[in-house]
Amino acid sequence: MSPAHMSPARMSPTFSRVDGQGPPLVLIHGVGLDHTMWDRVLDDLVPKHRVLRYDLWGHGRSGDPPGPRHADDFADQLVGVLDLHEFECSDVVGLSLGGLIAVLTAARHPGRVRRVVLVSTVFGRSESQMASVRQRLEIAENEGLEPVADLATERWFTPQWRAAHPAETESVRQRLLTTDHTGYLKAYRLFTQADDLAASSAPDIEAPTLVLAGERDTGSTPEMAAALADAIPGGEARTMPGMHHLAPIEEPNLFVNTVLEFLDQERPA
Repeated sequence: MSPAHMSPARMSPTFSRVDGQGPPLVLIHGVGLDHTMWDRVLDDLVPKHRVLRYDLWGHGRSGDPPGPRHADDFADQLVGVLDLHEFECSDVVGLSLGGLIAVLTAARHPGRVRRVVLVSTVFGRSESQMASVRQRLEIAENEGLEPVADLATERWFTPQWRAAHPAETESVRQRLLTTDHTGYLKAYRLFTQADDLAASSAPDIEAPTLVLAGERDTGSTPEMAAALADAIPGGEARTMPGMHHLAPIEEPNLFVNTVLEFLDQERPA
């Protein structure tokens, strides 16, 4: 496990760790979570990849640099972590806000990214969908993260899945509850701008890109995945049957098989 380190981008501590051997693979979590959201898929990835996980600023064990958060900050954080671990050119998998960070990094640093997988990544949200996002931000600002954690687990998992997986559900809820409130708000405010940021960057992505959406995800829908894939020159979209927002937690085997099938393809000439 790699120790906490000072990011060269903003001189604030970023927690990261590397497991496994093989071609480099970076996993980027979403708002309110941390690197442990990938725990259920790690054992199936490390036999084939050197897997780098890290906590976004203001999340998990990473620090929260002062001031507002900008998209470039998170892209710079990722490049700093890649440099630290000498990951010259990596496959990158990002979920939700992590997907936006992957989009920005692939567009701005094409030599650092071999293939991209965007999971549950928003794109072209409607006004009604954006109204729901703004409402959740207002709740987080005024009431804290407890109602946010309850609403998130209800949106992300079916009642049946929660009943069958109480430990996993509670782990996600506790992670949300214990995320730094200020860090969460900074990241979520950026998340409200994700559509425009992704739209402006997607056409510049040179890496082959797979966009994954859960069939039942109402926040980052299969229709959004198809539109985002169309905006990326080498993009393709797939729908994961029966899944909601957190496929790496809901159905790890399906998720890993889908991702590895894509990553194992040769880069087109």
